[in-house]
Amino acid sequence: EPLGLGTDAAAEGIRAVANARMASAIKLSLFEKGADPREFALASFGGAGGLHAVALAEELDIAEVIFPRDPGTLSARGILAADIAHDVARSQPMPAEEASLPALAALALELFAAGLSLLERDGIPADSRIVRLAADMRYRGQAFELTVPWGTEEPDAGNLARLIDAFHDMHKRRYAHADPTAPVEIVTLRAAALGKLPRPEIRPPAVEPGPAKGTRRVFLGGDWLDLPVHDRDRLGSGTAGPAIIEEQHTTLLIPQDWTAEVSSDGSLVARRAEGGA
Repeated sequence: EPLGLGTDAAAEGIRAVANARMASAIKLSLFEKGADPREFALASFGGAGGLHAVALAEELDIAEVIFPRDPGTLSARGILAADIAHDVARSQPMPAEEASLPALAALALELFAAGLSLLERDGIPADSRIVRLAADMRYRGQAFELTVPWGTEEPDAGNLARLIDAFHDMHKRRYAHADPTAPVEIVTLRAAALGKLPRPEIRPPAVEPGPAKGTRRVFLGGDWLDLPVHDRDRLGSGTAGPAIIEEQHTTLLIPQDWTAEVSSDGSLVARRAEGGA
């Protein structure tokens, strides 16, 4: 009432504000890394993702949105397909130079042993255990670090030199400048202990193409519209918006000027039509 809006317009306004806030957060995250949203596709998952994803893409000027199979349960599928992982770390600031190699080697051996012990406790076979090192590094005097992958080998002069080069390169990509002549420090040595697990085989279900199963009244863009409602498992090749696509755990909204096509792996890919907004 204070805004002079009806219930429908107020509800649509709430969704628009939520989308604008999410888009701002995405922009901030990408801009901090020097990345342009237009160079990305947007992957949508979660039970509510399908209501917001294409609107977010429009806010970000992204032309492609990917809806994986069963997006409402994608995180659960990720757990089924994930390896066991442990992270261990030891902090001991030191110059990134050959004189520090004995101390680095001792820390690395300690981390390797800790990581392998955790994986052994988990019952991971010896040939399925991997421990990878990384180092938190900074230029001397900086108050923040970058985590630079090091690899699976013990520290030596050769891979230390490659680590320092990788730090300069990462700093250049992250902050648009680097100084290869400046002294570099290693603040923390890290180890990621991975226990490789067998991957479940996930196959897209067989699709029996069929027409829309009906229509639904939807308040969209300030008007009530009758949109076709499709069952995702019967979508066949795809559809043009505006349309609603339903599946077991979520609902997807494809607006005007967008099309949705089924890819070979069963994902649904929404693309902005040529000349679309």
